[in-house]
Amino acid sequence: MSQSDDLRRRIAQHKPKNEKSKLDDKAVYRAMENVILYLRERFDFEKEYSVYELIFEKTLRVEDMLAHIKRRGNRMEFDYDYIDREIVPDGGVLFLMRRESGEKLPLLFAEIKRQGTNDAREKEGKKRQAVGNAIERLGKNLTGIRAMMNHDKVTPFVCFGWGCDFAPEEKTVLSKVSMLNEFYPLNRTYVFKRDGSADHNAYAPVSMYFRERVWTVEEMTAIMKEIAETTFRYYVF
Repeated sequence: MSQSDDLRRRIAQHKPKNEKSKLDDKAVYRAMENVILYLRERFDFEKEYSVYELIFEKTLRVEDMLAHIKRRGNRMEFDYDYIDREIVPDGGVLFLMRRESGEKLPLLFAEIKRQGTNDAREKEGKKRQAVGNAIERLGKNLTGIRAMMNHDKVTPFVCFGWGCDFAPEEKTVLSKVSMLNEFYPLNRTYVFKRDGSADHNAYAPVSMYFRERVWTVEEMTAIMKEIAETTFRYYVF
């Protein structure tokens, strides 16, 4: 089964909690598929880059996260009690795998979060509700991914957020997103670590794209392509 067929199968099998989330997940998976096709057209994996292979996975296993950290040789202490667990980024993970060793280098982690029902409630004449917890769920995955990528110069993570809770006037929720992004600006693409040196740790801002209206497949594809290709060049060149 080809990577494209496998990705389509995963799209068909994905069963999120509600219909709007289902549409979001399908959209970000299609954007990921577009990124895979783009990279295969951009780089010759049959000849020039035949030592590598693009691998898409729906989940990110803790076992693989710890293995990535270990290969960097900077850390010796780990908690193995939860090594059989995994996280499930909404858009999956794209890896660049070294064929000979099987080492998987993360090219792109993708998430999409919809939050907010108050716009619909107001139209129905209902009272506003407290904002949801999509950002809290996002923070859990991002914490693990940042730990995994701590000793790499890149953190190729993107999240597309949309919904009335992310409207410009909704400062409460957007402030939480800002804190998740280590107080770096939102709606910008970040791949490399920032503001670090041999004397102090670098920060790891990521690409947090948040707004009120829904994201299209084309918009997500353009941003995800830039992140994945930048990370590919970091590892290969």
